[in-house]
Formats: sequence, structure tokens, C-alpha cells
Amino acid sequence: MSYMSYPQRSTWLEFLGFPSGYGPWTYRAIPEPLISSELARLASAHVINGKTTTTACVSLQPSPDPDDRSQDRFVVLDWNGWSFSAVFDGHGGEEAVDYVVQELPSLIHAALTNTLADAGTAPLAPSAVSALLQSSIQAVDDALTDGVKQLFPDEATLAALTDEQIKSTINGPTNPNNLAILRCMRGTTALVSLVDPQKENLWVASLGDCQAVLGTKTSDGTWDATILSVNHSGRNPAEVARICNEHPNESECIISERVLGAIAVTRAIGDHIFKLPVSYTRRVFMNCVPGFCVSSKLEHFLPRNKSPPYLSALADVKHVALQSPTANTTGSFLILCSDGLVDLYEHTNARRATLEEILTQWVHMLGERMDRRGAKVGDEADEDNAALVLLRRALVGGGVDHPDRLAQMLTVEIPSRWMDDTTALVQTL
Repeated sequence: MSYMSYPQRSTWLEFLGFPSGYGPWTYRAIPEPLISSELARLASAHVINGKTTTTACVSLQPSPDPDDRSQDRFVVLDWNGWSFSAVFDGHGGEEAVDYVVQELPSLIHAALTNTLADAGTAPLAPSAVSALLQSSIQAVDDALTDGVKQLFPDEATLAALTDEQIKSTINGPTNPNNLAILRCMRGTTALVSLVDPQKENLWVASLGDCQAVLGTKTSDGTWDATILSVNHSGRNPAEVARICNEHPNESECIISERVLGAIAVTRAIGDHIFKLPVSYTRRVFMNCVPGFCVSSKLEHFLPRNKSPPYLSALADVKHVALQSPTANTTGSFLILCSDGLVDLYEHTNARRATLEEILTQWVHMLGERMDRRGAKVGDEADEDNAALVLLRRALVGGGVDHPDRLAQMLTVEIPSRWMDDTTALVQTL
């Protein structure tokens, strides 16, 4: 699709919270229905049909700059009726998130297969599935650590090496050690869901700040929202308290709602700059080529790294016993998304809505839409893709009636990205 035939207009993007004087920026005033079609194309909107579930999928980063390409990833798989879905929000580079996408699903599948075999004909304990999800996520992070420790087992080993020896060990475009180091320098969140073939049980494992919410229709016809993810960030008082308790007498372990004043999430896979002793950063990571892709200056927060690890790879896991649909219900659905979808609501109102309010709005919107249409959330046409409905609503300001808002968000000509990577899955249950 060519934008050139549509009129140019200017926007200050004030609805994204940009500071005064930033802009104005040119965009193309593409009309409906073409701009909605362009959204579906850019977000790769599609539907994945499994044996027992249907999942609507979107993932968007509209910046045309290749250096701004999305670091979000998602996976939807069917394992003989078991439905596996996951959203990963990579940061600092793609190496960690690509490794996790490659390794974690197979680890969980193998652990699930073994657990089912051990159970035999006995009912599978929900706690056993929760444990395997948690241990598999931890195992992926441990494997990243092992990749570094196999090269440099301890600080004494590092101290005995010169910088040139370290560089020759870890650098080079075809050197496998280079990728092992880069994976530890980058990071990713993880949000994983698992549904059994009978659709009687749902498990959600969360690590980081992606979001999961279950929408369920009650017997009186209303829709209930149940948040199944835990927000592992410096905005969560429980997480702040945990880290402060683990690092007593370190007043700078949390600064401005960030770990060591540098990273927003408090749990993640990778990000070993916050997990290994500072000598690994100074001697190994800082000698690696390519280097870090972080916004915070290393020298500002490395002196605060006194007693790592500061980030955890321990996921929170929640189990829900699902109710079978009855004559009075339409079933239920699960929303999984990266934090970019929530971030689009940050500047839409005079008072920023709480996370619970936003997730509840989504459930009510999609639930009421299901009621009106008498259809499932995963219909194949793009206009019936529930994940695309969520994304479009967020991009236009949570329902604000502005004729050009979507065109501004998709075609504005800014030299750097103007919104976070955004991924959403909506799965029928």
C-alpha cells in the first residue's frame, strides 16, 4: 500500500505524552476502511486454530526503522489437545528472547510429558503442572548462566585473564561464545499459559510485566475479569519490599521504581548484568562486541551492584479450575499481552487508569461484543479478530473518537520509534 496519494497533515502527538516542543510531525491522513486494513497488515493479524482452542493474534511495531524492529515474540502450540500459548517481551536486544522462544516451549512440553507419564491413570495434580512451569522457566535462565560460567567459572578466573584474552574468547562473528555472552546481556519477560484437553484447568506463569486476564461470563449474564499475571516491576510494592529485604543496608537497590535505578522489571530471563558479580560486567560484557543496548549509563548504576542477583527468574504461577459453558453462559476467554498494550493508555485520560481498570475494560468490551455478535472471539476475518479489536482501541486512545488518530499512530514520520512493541493474544476457552 502506498501512502503517497493521501494528504499530509501534522500532529504533535500530545496524546502520547511527548513534551512541549517535540514536533510537529507529518503523517498521512489515510481514510477508513483502508487504515484499518493497514493496521491488520502491519500487526500480522491472524487466527490460530487448535484442537480445543482458537487464538487471535496481533503484534505491532509501526516504526519503519530496521533498528526499531519489534523484540516481542509469541508462541501458540497444540500438544495433542494441550494448548500452550506464550508472550515474550524482549529488551536490550533479540538474542535472549530468540533463545527463550527456541528452548522454553520444548522444555515445558518434555516436562509435561514426563509428568503425565508419572501420573499414569491418576488425576494430574494442578500443583505438579505449576511446578513444571516454574522449574522450566528457571532452567532456561540457568542455561544462560551456564553459558557464561563454562567460559569464566568464577571471579578468580577472570582476574587471571587479560582483557585481550577475554576478547579473543568471546568475540568474532562466527564465534559461538559470542552468542552465549550476548544472550546473557539481553533479557526478556515471559508470560505462559497452559490449558488441558478437557478445558477444565488453566495455568498462567508470569515473569516480568506482561499481562494476563481471564474473562468469564457469570450466570446472571455479566462478565467477570480475573487477573492472572503478577506485575513484577518497581511499581509493585511487594516486589520492592522483596528486593529490599534481600539486599539490606543497600538504600539504592531500588531508585525511581527501577532496580539499581536502571531496569523497570524485577524478574526476567537473562539480564545477567543484574545477576552476576559486577566483575563479569566490567571484564566480560563490556568487552563484548556488539555491546550493550541500554538506555541507562553503565557507570551510573554499576557501583550499586554490591550483592547480586537483583533480578529473579522465579515465575509466579496461578491455576484456575475452568467452568464448562452452560445454557446461561458463552464460555470464557484469556487475554495475554505485552506491556506495550497497557502503555498505550498511559496518557489517554486526565487520570491514568489503574492496571485493574484497564484489564477489566478489555474483558467487558470483548465479552459484550461476544454477546452482541453471538460469535466466538476468534473468528477468522480480520474485523472479527478480538486481539485486533483490543489493539485498535488502544491505538485510538481507549475509545476516543478522533478520525485521524489511527492514521497518526501508524504513519507518523518520526526518526525513532514512538510506541512500545505491542503484542496481544485472545484465546477462547
